[in-house]
Amino acid sequence: MPVPREHRSNRPLTAAPGFALTLLLALAGCSHGPSTYTPLTPPTAPGAESGAPTVEIDPRNGDALLAWVAGGPGEWRLWFARSHDRGATWSAPVLVTPPGEAIQLDLDTSPILVCDDERHVGIAWSTAVYLPGRLARASDVRFARSMDGGRTWGPPVTVNDDAASGPAEHSHFGVGLYPDGSLLAAWLDDRPGAERLDADVSEGVDASVHVARSLNFGGSWGANVAQWSRACRDCRVAVAVDIMGQPLFSFRKHYPGQVRDVVLARLEGPAVRAYEDYWVAPDAPHAGTSLVLSRDGTLRSVWYTGAPYRAGVWFRQDLPELMDSTRAPLALIRGHRDPVITSDIGKAGMSGSLIACDADTAGGDGLTLVRVNSNGRRVEERIEIPGAQGASHPYVGSINTRRYAFVAWTERRDGMSKLRLLRWNLHR
Repeated sequence: MPVPREHRSNRPLTAAPGFALTLLLALAGCSHGPSTYTPLTPPTAPGAESGAPTVEIDPRNGDALLAWVAGGPGEWRLWFARSHDRGATWSAPVLVTPPGEAIQLDLDTSPILVCDDERHVGIAWSTAVYLPGRLARASDVRFARSMDGGRTWGPPVTVNDDAASGPAEHSHFGVGLYPDGSLLAAWLDDRPGAERLDADVSEGVDASVHVARSLNFGGSWGANVAQWSRACRDCRVAVAVDIMGQPLFSFRKHYPGQVRDVVLARLEGPAVRAYEDYWVAPDAPHAGTSLVLSRDGTLRSVWYTGAPYRAGVWFRQDLPELMDSTRAPLALIRGHRDPVITSDIGKAGMSGSLIACDADTAGGDGLTLVRVNSNGRRVEERIEIPGAQGASHPYVGSINTRRYAFVAWTERRDGMSKLRLLRWNLHR
């Protein structure tokens, strides 16, 4: 297999301001050259179509871990593969889902992969079942785990604890990993939330956010706990856990007047706006949020809004306890688009924050990689990927200790979906 060619970003090289400053930056470990990217050939699995990828980096050895859906109408299956050489070659794909498992293909509720440093790998996904006489599809949140790094997979279990009560909707989930290796899942649920609400449904029926914890890396899940109400349907819930074991959640909330803004919340606490966008949208916009909690304790989040004069993708970095919803976030990509722009964020240590958006730098069709500096105040690079028209729902896999990340996305062209993948090389 030929070695893929590296591509450089459009960030110009600049002369060093002086030897003393250059030496100081080098000693501080903060120097950073322009990023490059390497197109990768993804693994293949049976079926005419592929997509809905999720990618992570194994913290033990830097291997790339990839899960994706492949097949076609009526026969979609979930697969897993590993790369030992930074994505140049891949192991033979391993089938994760059993025969007949109906996978939900809405990209804002696509599978999520999670791994720890003890060779444990897990994948969550949603089912999709259409029942006679029911307008909305029924779904369950499912989880499968591998205890040997992804070579073999156990049978999937259902995360929501009401599956025996009849068909309901459970989807648009997020999964967080605790420092002790346990897991926390959060998702949109048809059941009432913990907040007491009036019976007004004149602006539509919303979902609630429920959570559950697993103490054995997804082998079984505890009782479901209702949290927040008025969550927008069809918008993913994001989950992150800090080094002290404190989880943080982000989702899109439906406020009166059809306002749909992104919020942040702690368990049992109130939901607080990430920023007062005041985006008025008659229907749920299919635009979830993404966040990470970095090793320095800062919260880094990214989201899209279609609010007039603010339409685009925005980023903010704060200490969670000092979140100020009135302080202006940083604009990454400006532009209103229907369908909306989706994005994902990854960790990069001293390299800052890594974000992938399914839009070009003007907000049109395409794929753009954005690197924000380590203090969250400035965009260092915007890398527009040539030939990425049709890109949808990118996913960033990265960890603080590596000088590279992986970006996977679904390419939709001529009514077909294909898995696409690249390595983002961070020259720091």
